[in-house]
Amino acid sequence: MKKLLLPITVMTIIVVGAASCSSINARSKGKQPGLYPGVKAGKEAYEKADGITENSTSIIDLPFSFALDTALLPLDLLGVTSKGKEDNATVPELPK
Repeated sequence: MKKLLLPITVMTIIVVGAASCSSINARSKGKQPGLYPGVKAGKEAYEKADGITENSTSIIDLPFSFALDTALLPLDLLGVTSKGKEDNATVPELPK
């Protein structure tokens, strides 16, 4: 059991560290407008990746980005998130 503890811990750290990075980056930098920006960014990262480490990170990240993008879908539909920095000033206020 002790032999499995280190590999399981390392894999857990890698998975948690890579979880939804594409989704967070796409939203914070405003690179991917529209619905599911993290999945789009993850797909682009996978296509640009060269090497097994980068490809596996992109593949691991896609389900987590999909889950986070799905959770934030109502906000995307309202147009609150996924805006570029120049568009943030023109975001309409939500009705009260």
